[in-house]
Amino acid sequence: MTGLFARVLTSACLALATAGASVLAVAGTTAVVATPAQAAGPRPNFQMPVPCGETWRMATYYGHDDYDIDLTFTGGASNGRPILASYGGTVTFAGWGNSGGWYVIIDHGGGWRTFYLHMIETPMVRAGQWVSTGQQIGRVGSTGNSTGPHLHYEQVRDGVKTESYFNGVASGITSDGSPNTGPLYISGPTSAARNMTSQNCGQVNTNRQVYESGSHSGWQMLPVNGITGSATASMVMGTNKLLYTVNDGRVYEASSDTGWRNLWTGISGVSNNALAVINVDGVKYVYTVAGGMVHEASSANGWRNLNTGISGVSANALAAINLNGVKIVYTVAGGSVHEAASNSGWRNLNTGISGVSANALAGISVDGVKYVYTVAGGMVHEASSANGWRNLNSGISGVSADALAAINLNGVKIVYTVAGGAVHEAASNSGWRNLSSGVRGTAVSATSNSGVKILYTV
Repeated sequence: MTGLFARVLTSACLALATAGASVLAVAGTTAVVATPAQAAGPRPNFQMPVPCGETWRMATYYGHDDYDIDLTFTGGASNGRPILASYGGTVTFAGWGNSGGWYVIIDHGGGWRTFYLHMIETPMVRAGQWVSTGQQIGRVGSTGNSTGPHLHYEQVRDGVKTESYFNGVASGITSDGSPNTGPLYISGPTSAARNMTSQNCGQVNTNRQVYESGSHSGWQMLPVNGITGSATASMVMGTNKLLYTVNDGRVYEASSDTGWRNLWTGISGVSNNALAVINVDGVKYVYTVAGGMVHEASSANGWRNLNTGISGVSANALAAINLNGVKIVYTVAGGSVHEAASNSGWRNLNTGISGVSANALAGISVDGVKYVYTVAGGMVHEASSANGWRNLNSGISGVSADALAAINLNGVKIVYTVAGGAVHEAASNSGWRNLSSGVRGTAVSATSNSGVKILYTV
């Protein structure tokens, strides 16, 4: 299928069709190139639009339009196979188009959209509906301008098609080899077909109910106003508790003083598993990972999500602290913890802490000393700026490599981990004796309010 959405749909007519693929022409044969109205947000972590573990052939052909992909199943017939949302977003169109047949458009925010053409029947979703990553939206067919069952797929950035990436990996389908098709001309021969295996593995179920538990109530777990998410971060400003969650790549903010009314910040297209927040002089800062890059947004700039330049980091581990007004971010890259600070242009430096999980990271400061907590071999380790980041085993063992939080409570360092599905608490003033709080969860964030320790879990 050609670049259907860079052209004028109502004046389209059939020009060429080949087996398993289709082409759309426009009266006058002139492609309309969309001019971006704004800079696109970070590229979402798009997944293949097909079920987890399935291998599909990606191909294009001469005159197809650059960046257009036709997908066919390598394990048998393509007809009737499930089509999944590549990423969470709002369905902006679900219906019939003469050339596209039954098709769907999803808006992911930040200027990003995806397109799914030639479905076998009426789509399973409707315009205005929110869909999650991995949610089925239809089935593969050959409706419209198509001569064989396949899924025509596109990723569009600010109205202009771009190369599709899946799970952070370039598709390699760029040029159709023709200078006469649009919306852009990518020089070179027609891109060679290649196979790719889907990692679209159950993201639809990653958003879970968020619970709040406090040390003053025996860690009783209370659902937070129906708020769901895959990652949480929390802090206290004054006496107000602030909760941040990631839900299908979007960051939401809720506060205790508004009855936990959950509001979208406008931050989108970020990893579902990395989130950190700090308060600097009354300004709220949120840190996320998108496309391997750390981004910063603040309440002072309308939550405009800006690339810090910190790159090549894990999408599953992130920590931040405020040290005397300096914002400091910790990440994991290549199995090593890196530190970047706002007063050094976010230059990302290797601390030397190595061999750690890429999915668990926490940081705090105590009396001007920076402390970083990591998990290695099921053991929690502590390193500090006062000992040259020498990574020492705390003795806390048997913990998940995917969950970690820490707080400073009146000079006492407290670490929270997950073991056996329960959150455990260990403190520096008790020899890091690791005690179960009874709170259930797979991910945890922590804060304190007037001496009360507060956990948020999913």
